[in-house]
Amino acid sequence: KAQLFSQFSYQACAAAAPNAAGAFLQRPSMSVLAAAARGSRAAIAQRPRALPAMQIVKRGLGETTTGPPLSDFAGNAKHAVEFFTKAPISYREFKQQCLSLRIFAFAGVCSGCALGLFLNPPKSSYWVRMSPSYYVPAVRDALFGSRPPIFLTEKVERATDVPDVVKQLVTTRRLASAGSDSEDEEH
Repeated sequence: KAQLFSQFSYQACAAAAPNAAGAFLQRPSMSVLAAAARGSRAAIAQRPRALPAMQIVKRGLGETTTGPPLSDFAGNAKHAVEFFTKAPISYREFKQQCLSLRIFAFAGVCSGCALGLFLNPPKSSYWVRMSPSYYVPAVRDALFGSRPPIFLTEKVERATDVPDVVKQLVTTRRLASAGSDSEDEEH
């Protein structure tokens, strides 16, 4: 009887209020995304249509490709020389002259910087160790062995007794083995 009563009460609620009857028992029939899409289509349908002339208008932003391509060296050289020899008649001609000139200006600036570093390299130890001129000695040392080191690797033995020399200079202001001082004898 309890099962029959709950079935009957569910059907009665569904007949009385179809939207509230299965709110907790059934899944919604439309997602939020679908409802938003339906609403935006309805808003578009209510908007007045654009005039046919406005639908075919194309904006001209002036970004079309004119002049020789970047790989055409002779064509770009011609326009670059015209930058210095011929006054441009229109903005497009001036723009093409500038575009062609910047290729050679970039190459010239990069070459000048590289030549400056080659002729007068920085004095830092990093540049000395990583410069291209260091590669030749590094390869030579790897193949034929290294040269003797610049700094000492062991203590050097000398024949001079340094503590005795210091003692003589401090006490008598002269070395006993140096002989007589010729300047003192003349005066």
